[in-house]
Amino acid sequence: MMEPHVLVVEDSPVYRRLLARMLAQWGYRVSEAENGVDALAVLAASPVSMVISDWEMPEMDGLTLCREIRERQFGHYVYLILLTARENADDLAQGFDAGADDFLNKPVNQSELRARLHAGARILALEATLAARNARLSEALRQIEQDLQVAARIQQSVLPAHQLRYGGFFADWLFLPSAWVSGDIFNVFGLDNHLGFYCVDVSGHGVGAAMMSLAVARQFLHGRAVERFLFTPEGAIASPAEVVSILNSRFCSEEAEVMSYFTMIYGVVDLQSGEGRLCQAGHPTPFIVTPTGAVKTVGSGGAPVGLMPGLQWEDVAFSLAPGERLCLFSDGITECENAAGEQFGPQRLQQWLQAHAGEAIETLLPQFGQHLTGWRSTENPEQQAMADDVSLLLIERTGENR
Repeated sequence: MMEPHVLVVEDSPVYRRLLARMLAQWGYRVSEAENGVDALAVLAASPVSMVISDWEMPEMDGLTLCREIRERQFGHYVYLILLTARENADDLAQGFDAGADDFLNKPVNQSELRARLHAGARILALEATLAARNARLSEALRQIEQDLQVAARIQQSVLPAHQLRYGGFFADWLFLPSAWVSGDIFNVFGLDNHLGFYCVDVSGHGVGAAMMSLAVARQFLHGRAVERFLFTPEGAIASPAEVVSILNSRFCSEEAEVMSYFTMIYGVVDLQSGEGRLCQAGHPTPFIVTPTGAVKTVGSGGAPVGLMPGLQWEDVAFSLAPGERLCLFSDGITECENAAGEQFGPQRLQQWLQAHAGEAIETLLPQFGQHLTGWRSTENPEQQAMADDVSLLLIERTGENR
């Protein structure tokens, strides 16, 4: 390894040249400066790694020079040794506070100086190694963030379009992931003369939960386009409870590569009559809001999917009259805590949607997102990330066929 480049800062020409000659004989590259001002100019022009500076100098003393070097940084660490006749502990503490790494008493002992320089060189080598590792970590983090951005875009592409219309039904949603990617997934889709919908919340957070949510979404896509297990063998719409049982058997099977569980709601509603059925599997209980602001809950509980094989679920019947809205949501809303540790809860969600029952879905959803983030952090809502993924899906029977 090459010896460090050392800058000697000393207002005495004789003593400065004596030190410089000694360092050159030991193999160091040496530069000289008469005071702190000249030293800063040398540092700005050359990659100096070590500075040996007298404490007492005109124009800019060694203490001020240390502070300036630490403030400017020069793109790399500079090891600072102060030369002084001071031995008072307060003076030395002041020097360390200014940024000095070491001290030597004047006149300098050659053996001691050489030992201090070797110690400084080891520290500089450690700093260089740390800087190289940090650079590799920064590059790895940048790559991970790029990959997460791609994963987030893929996950977003699986979500339904905003402001969907199917016959006399209208659907829109709010989605606030707690990180780049989310364990929440949901969709609304046409299913013959019915409207199908699901909301899924995979246990955990991050990439693993997101990949699991995409696996569930893939099952629903195959279930209606390839394997068609969303239909009976006779071609009728399958019972939501039976569909959930099929998913449970698949995600509990020995062939399942990822062991995880998820809560979900899956349901269908007749586009003509508004009659529907849904199955609740550990997910928060959905509810219907009427145009007058009344609330009707829809659900019978049930275990999450993927916990164990052989579980059974039941369908729950419901109906949507014109103007009524079916509200499906994840526990990221109800379990959202404010600064005092108080949860938002299902009642606040119901009350807020009741109070906005007469407002268009596409305008109330962004308002609710702001309301929830404000609940989580009243000081700076925009910078307060959610602790859990938030999803809210609203399906309204408008009664207007478009």
